[in-house]
Amino acid sequence: MGLFKGIKDLANVTKQAKQLQDQQQEKAGYKPGMGGMMSQMGDMVGQMNEQLKDLTDQSGDQQRLLAEGIPAEAVIIGMGTPARGAQRFNLDLDLEVHISGQAPYRVANQYIVPASAPIGQGARLPVRVDPNDPAKIAIDWDNVASGPARGEVRPAGGGGGDSLAELERLARLRDSGALTDAEFEQQKARILGS
Repeated sequence: MGLFKGIKDLANVTKQAKQLQDQQQEKAGYKPGMGGMMSQMGDMVGQMNEQLKDLTDQSGDQQRLLAEGIPAEAVIIGMGTPARGAQRFNLDLDLEVHISGQAPYRVANQYIVPASAPIGQGARLPVRVDPNDPAKIAIDWDNVASGPARGEVRPAGGGGGDSLAELERLARLRDSGALTDAEFEQQKARILGS
């Protein structure tokens, strides 16, 4: 007798689950049943395609800016929480942008960040800025100064290692066009104390 009661209870639970599913579909604006589920799935696929198109457009815009944008440097003023475990992730960054010969300005946006990027408040990033829209910024991750590799030992504090890293960073900025030769030489003299 217990087996039949269990089967009857299971049938009731299944019926209640189906009713709940139908109610949720109707609430979302779809017909109940299989036809509504198929329409809902079609809409979800459409939304995913739009998101993929947006990502593709952002990637193309990023490449265009890296090739044609105004060289600059951005300092991270604030940031969201980085994702764990992803090779690349979206991150909210509040940046102070420094373009040679112009007053610095701030812009906050969401950027795709590689997991290996050395980011944190105060980090300096080479960027390219859209000449027509200063809010559009592409971060040049290939030229971001990196921290030591796993197991690598570098001097800390005011030692020569910091000067070398700073000179390397300045050289990358000069090579990318973010600094003029004169600005590079001025900063180099400051670092070397000459």
